[in-house]
Amino acid sequence: MTGDPVQDTAQSPLTATGFVASQADVDGLMAWFAEYDALAARHDVEAMADTALLPVTVISNDSAGDGVVQQWDRDALVASFGASMESVGEVRMENDRTPVFLNADVAVVVTNSKVTAGEQVQHMRYADVMVKSGGRWRFASMIQAGWGDVMKQYA
Repeated sequence: MTGDPVQDTAQSPLTATGFVASQADVDGLMAWFAEYDALAARHDVEAMADTALLPVTVISNDSAGDGVVQQWDRDALVASFGASMESVGEVRMENDRTPVFLNADVAVVVTNSKVTAGEQVQHMRYADVMVKSGGRWRFASMIQAGWGDVMKQYA
């Protein structure tokens, strides 16, 4: 396939060797999450929405085990973030993230969180599909189990 324009670019889905993220790639993505976590801690839902590549695809499942997929615009994102921030109040989150880079500009990040509210400790796992746009990381999809019933109320 030599000379194939799809294969001869840094963005090609086909490469001679698999992509290996550099430490700078990992550090840059983790810095984005540190900034995002700080916005979440301040409940700054407007700034959190600014970090998205809209529309965002939101994926979950409902209580019957059926998948629920929605596309959210900025208004839906802000409303959802605002409602969830109101319902949880002050919490402390400890996040352990594992990024999987598809190339230098696309990654899937799985987060295991420990959420502490007062004496109550809960755990959650979710994934974000991250893409670079304009040289900056942005989330394009949020994936977390168990929110489908709530999501369907607003569809």
